[in-house]
Amino acid sequence: MNVNMSDKIVVITGGSRGIGKEIVKTFTELGAYVYFTYLSNEEVAKELEASLLSRGLKVQAEKVNNCSLEQVNLFVQKVINEQKRIDILVNNAGYIPRGLFLKTSETVWKKAIDTNLGGVYNYCSTVLKHMVLQKSGNIINISTVSALQPSPGQAAYSASKAAIESLTRTLAMEHGKYNIRVNSIAPGLIQTEIVKSMSQEVKDEVLKKTPLARFGNPQDISDAAVFLASDFSSYITGIQLLVTGGRHLL
Repeated sequence: MNVNMSDKIVVITGGSRGIGKEIVKTFTELGAYVYFTYLSNEEVAKELEASLLSRGLKVQAEKVNNCSLEQVNLFVQKVINEQKRIDILVNNAGYIPRGLFLKTSETVWKKAIDTNLGGVYNYCSTVLKHMVLQKSGNIINISTVSALQPSPGQAAYSASKAAIESLTRTLAMEHGKYNIRVNSIAPGLIQTEIVKSMSQEVKDEVLKKTPLARFGNPQDISDAAVFLASDFSSYITGIQLLVTGGRHLL
């Protein structure tokens, strides 16, 4: 699949590490001009930005709290002022709390909803206004297999991500007439910092439920994002693309 994104302006949230970092690297390497956001670890974000710039790639890192509609508005307006448009939005930033429902505090619950669902609302409500005017656009929301198959201890996380899946389908229906596509990617367990911190017992249990018998890697998700962002998926909108190694089947 030969994809050239040299004419694309891309916004990626939560792009300094993990899945987001891989998506940033992949899109810049395909020629896109990428703006990615981070929240707390400026050093890591700036290191990624510098490493990509040193290779002649087009990228900017911006500190943005996706829970703040004001900050999101200012950031999006900056991109519009500089580039005149946004072609692709990847909503990747998220918060992953763990804990049984009755042990989930109101603070944790609200943070999960505000970060995961509220952040997607803030970016979509802001960016879609520009995409409607330009009569084109592509939004990819990073969800999770837990939105389809939640596990104990994931009440807040699964609920917030399941809501994103519903929002994705609604936005796809409402904005198709403007040549805007909206899809989601639901990863299984991907080898990021979170997986490294899990016990071997938990990892083994997950692998037993994964037909391909391996964990995913960030490149699996970035490849899926490229597919959904490209013309190879031009007739696809409103889907949940499960990138799970088959885990969702069991």
